[in-house]
Amino acid sequence: MSQGMYRTGPPVPADIITYRHNFKLVYVKPAETYDKALDIAQQEYEELSSVPRHRIGFSVTSTFNGQRQPVRISESAWSSAVGRLLRGEVIDIIIRADPDGKHSPPPQYLEVPSLDSRPLESRSKARCNSGKPRPSKSNPGSRSTSPSPNEKEKSRRSWFS
Repeated sequence: MSQGMYRTGPPVPADIITYRHNFKLVYVKPAETYDKALDIAQQEYEELSSVPRHRIGFSVTSTFNGQRQPVRISESAWSSAVGRLLRGEVIDIIIRADPDGKHSPPPQYLEVPSLDSRPLESRSKARCNSGKPRPSKSNPGSRSTSPSPNEKEKSRRSWFS
């Protein structure tokens, strides 16, 4: 008789679990407290060392109503949640949004140098204020209007005629 997915006996505390962050996995011993779990996460994932601890969180994937979804583990539920994990089960490490709303500005891009020595602003103003339509590079002459549908039929060419 095969074992089902449900445990029949009392839960046996896992001696090893898996932390996952940015698709990188590492086996760790389950931490007894939330603060110790944060210590382990910052120790094992160098990129977390500069992240404020209040922004680091943990979640597991659980099934509710037949759908798998992430469930965040709160500090108060840490020991109960970890005590129910199976050996090797995955805890995802998440970075929560900055509650202060202070976001770093987008990266600044270098300006591409041009052959024209005027600043970019004065060049674009000169183009906009010239008043004359600029001819395209592909057709330096004036542009013609599109022929009407009847004219198109008269001027249609065929490779077979």
